[in-house]
Amino acid sequence: MFLIRDISLFLWLLIAFCAAHYATVNLDIPYLDMNYILYVHDKTFFITTRDAFTIVGILFLFVEIYKAATTGEYSTAETIVSFFVAVAYLALFLIMECAHNAEFFILMLMSFLDAIGGFVISINAARKDIAVKK
Repeated sequence: MFLIRDISLFLWLLIAFCAAHYATVNLDIPYLDMNYILYVHDKTFFITTRDAFTIVGILFLFVEIYKAATTGEYSTAETIVSFFVAVAYLALFLIMECAHNAEFFILMLMSFLDAIGGFVISINAARKDIAVKK
C-alpha cells in the first residue's frame, strides 16, 4: 500500500510521455487553442502537447515538494523513490531518441529538484529533531 502512495508523480508523467511517444502522438500539435479565450494583438496563441507536459510537470513539482515537506513515517521512502525516478529520467534522456528534447530535459531537472528537495527537507527536519548542547 505504501508503494502506491509513495510513487512520485513524475513517474506517472514519465509513463505518459513515453506512452504518447509510442502511440505516435505528434507532440508539437496544438493541444489547447487559446485563440477563442484570449484575443491579444491578433496573434495566434496555442499550447502544444509538449508545453502541456511542462505545465503539468510544474504543478507536479509543487505537489511533490509539498509532500516532501510533510514529515510522515514514509517520507524517507518517498524521497528514495523520487531519486530513483530522477535516475530513470536521466537514463531515458541518455538512451531514448524521443527524450532528446528541451521539454524532457526540463522534466528531468524538475524530477532531480524534487529528489534533492526531499533530501534537503529530510535533513533539515532531522537536524531540528536533534538538539545538540555545547
